[in-house]
Amino acid sequence: MRRCRFRPFLAVMLVAVIASAPARAYATSAPAPKPPVFITTAGQSSDMALVKQAVDALGLKSNAAPTAICCDIKSSCTVIIVFRADEGGMKAAWLTARTEQRRVEDILGKMRASGLAIIGVYLGGRDEMDPITRRLLDAGMSGVHYLIAARGASTDEYFGAAAQKHGFQLILIDNPGRFQDAIAGLFTAE
Repeated sequence: MRRCRFRPFLAVMLVAVIASAPARAYATSAPAPKPPVFITTAGQSSDMALVKQAVDALGLKSNAAPTAICCDIKSSCTVIIVFRADEGGMKAAWLTARTEQRRVEDILGKMRASGLAIIGVYLGGRDEMDPITRRLLDAGMSGVHYLIAARGASTDEYFGAAAQKHGFQLILIDNPGRFQDAIAGLFTAE
């Protein structure tokens, strides 16, 4: 009877490859943020103006539009989506929670497929998150690579659990005034 000397070796290699497969599947890294930056909002809040001001103060080339669609963003390398619902802003833009959610999901899906870095921002504050904002965040957090969020008693666990579930990098800030430092850290990290 003839024995194959390579069978034990092949068995060990097969086990090693199978065991390391899940680790490699999660090892994909997020694209590094770089200019030009496009800023839009999920919920039509005025927080977008604060984010635009901080990005401009850093000297990063940027454009912004609260009701942007994918074709507005294509010439950018990074997309920043500011999450917070403002019912008055949504009514003024003729958007419902459903149409705003679809717009954001479309942007996230297509821009992520294009290889753009996507940064989510929530400057909400310490109060309880409203249901429309939570709906937009629930729909959008699966598509972001990074999320900068203001700390809050009702939100820290929510964002921590979402970061684990969706695999994005979470950056918690103590107040919206710290946003510029957080965004500067993302653009200078290599």
